[in-house]
Amino acid sequence: MRPTFMGLEMSKRTIQLSQKALDITGSNLSNSKVEGYTRQQVDIGSSYFNDYAYWQTKSSRMALAGQGAIGFGVDQVRDPYIDKRYRDSTPAVAEYSTKTDILKEVETVLDNITTDGLTLSIDTFKNALSNYAERPDSEELASIVRNEAYNMTNLLHTYYADLENLKETNLEALDASIEDTNNIIERIVNYNKAIVKEYAAMAVGKYGEGESVTGSYGPNEMLDERNLLLDELSYKGCIEVHDNADGSVRVLMDGVEIINGEKYEQLYMRRSTKVEGEFSSELFRDYAAYDAAVLRWTSGDSAEFRSGELKAYVDILNGNGVYATGYQNASYGIPYYESAMSAFAHTFANFMNQLNGAVDSNGKVVDADRLLFCTNEYEQIDQFGDRTAEYDELDMTIQNIRIAESWMTNATMIGEVQDKETGIWTMSLDGNHVNQILENLNKKPLDFGGRGDYEGTIYDYLLFISNRIGQNIDFNESRSEAAYATADALLDSRDAVSGVSETEEGINMLTYQNWYNASARLMTALDDALDRLINNTGRVGL
Repeated sequence: MRPTFMGLEMSKRTIQLSQKALDITGSNLSNSKVEGYTRQQVDIGSSYFNDYAYWQTKSSRMALAGQGAIGFGVDQVRDPYIDKRYRDSTPAVAEYSTKTDILKEVETVLDNITTDGLTLSIDTFKNALSNYAERPDSEELASIVRNEAYNMTNLLHTYYADLENLKETNLEALDASIEDTNNIIERIVNYNKAIVKEYAAMAVGKYGEGESVTGSYGPNEMLDERNLLLDELSYKGCIEVHDNADGSVRVLMDGVEIINGEKYEQLYMRRSTKVEGEFSSELFRDYAAYDAAVLRWTSGDSAEFRSGELKAYVDILNGNGVYATGYQNASYGIPYYESAMSAFAHTFANFMNQLNGAVDSNGKVVDADRLLFCTNEYEQIDQFGDRTAEYDELDMTIQNIRIAESWMTNATMIGEVQDKETGIWTMSLDGNHVNQILENLNKKPLDFGGRGDYEGTIYDYLLFISNRIGQNIDFNESRSEAAYATADALLDSRDAVSGVSETEEGINMLTYQNWYNASARLMTALDDALDRLINNTGRVGL
């Protein structure tokens, strides 16, 4: 015979399991809209008794069979492989989407240079030259030419100011992203500490034996919060997550160990020595010192990112293409487009000065009184009446280009021609000199930047820059869409496994309710049988 109360014990345990299953179902439904929540389930197995003592017979062991179900714990329904693939895909989404947004702002700043921006300004300047060529003796038309050139320099100054503002905005955004990254790291470490303590209590057997508690029943809600933070961290850069034996995690970002249990690293921008000039913050001072954002971990390791939001900001702030020096890189970021427009300013202004007889083909001043364009520094005079800087010592950029005093003083200078015998410049009434300038502006190929970036006419160069920024935007946008599609598909796969389905949980609720009712009915039947056994067995005739 089996033990007398074994059936009641089995039924009681079954009722308790069905109640707990209903509790977990209710908890799943309650948390269905909570971000990062992972569906939970009660792990249930069949309870058995198996004793291999040599004096027991098969029949005596059979009496202990059929002891019902037993609950092992409450587990999360999660697939680590999908988690890894999702975190591998999110850095690309962050990088390309961030770059796309910023490059579109750069395009806006440059005002579509081939249509409404600089090209239009050059066209207006050329039209003024064309009108002046018809009447070279007209000071009014000559002044219009000079004014259009002045407007062009102002447009270049505007480009510089707007690009610098955009650079500062994204430098502040990088600083905020660094702070956010450090905050996420600290929070993950805090959860590591708390989770280790919970595992020490919940998996005391494994913990005491020094075995890994990974896979044991743990603090599910804390694990959810930590996983959510790991997802956020993967947005910043490429991470690898490894489980430690005590329940904590070890995290590597682009090959550098930034978290290991309670130990962690922080990210910062390299501090600079004192540099000349006034800066609104140490952040801008540090950037100005290196002409780049230089990131480091507190361990001393260089922070070099393969992908992610941090890489996007670094490339945008440090990318200077063929003009890259020092800590800058070859990406096409804000510095590159600033350098490219400065290359235009220098080449265009130097070419105009050469056509007007002010400089030779090597950029050396041969007649300072013929200069059309120069820099602010060149025009500065010291207390002895000398220039503080020579023309060929300074590059004209979109920041410092200006109309030379010689042209400001004499607007008709651009219409003069030089006598080959005497070298004297006199007014030409046929407009040939101005027409020659126009022809050269239209057809003369120039080397822009001096670093092999591009060689062609002024219009070709502006089209080249416009195409480059358009191609960069298209590339990053297409990569962003592809990465987003991959990440979204993986997120759907993870939700299919770990997410809460109200329909599925509703079915589970009905199933566990029926299980509870059946278990309660079984207890009633067993109680009736026990009552018959105790109160009525052996009472013959009653």
